Amino acid sequence: MHPWYHVTIRLTEGNTRRTKKLMPTDATLLSELLALHSPTFLVEDVQVVTAPSVNGSASERMEALVSLVIGYDQAGECVLLHKVASGAVYSSARDCQDADSLTGIRTIYEGSKAASPAVSEFP
Repeated sequence: MHPWYHVTIRLTEGNTRRTKKLMPTDATLLSELLALHSPTFLVEDVQVVTAPSVNGSASERMEALVSLVIGYDQAGECVLLHKVASGAVYSSARDCQDADSLTGIRTIYEGSKAASPAVSEFP
């Protein structure tokens, strides 16, 4: 699974506010972008774009991201779990759909708040 993200940010420069769209291509870049959060840099919305083999449809699908967690499976492999607004959970590992089976879990994104430590590896 190689998702990418569609992020809406609001930049404030003095009295001027601008909205921009950014498209990080992996969880590491998303995490680094989320870490920039400040009064002048606000992440307003994050969506994940998944492949048909992941989302079960005929094409890529963009869905609102509810949460993104990273952890390690029994073999020590890095696993990303994306929960979307529909309630579906997309995993980077076919045999892991539940965070309870992972160790070293960190939340990268949850709703409108971002976790601090950046992702150090991506499968």
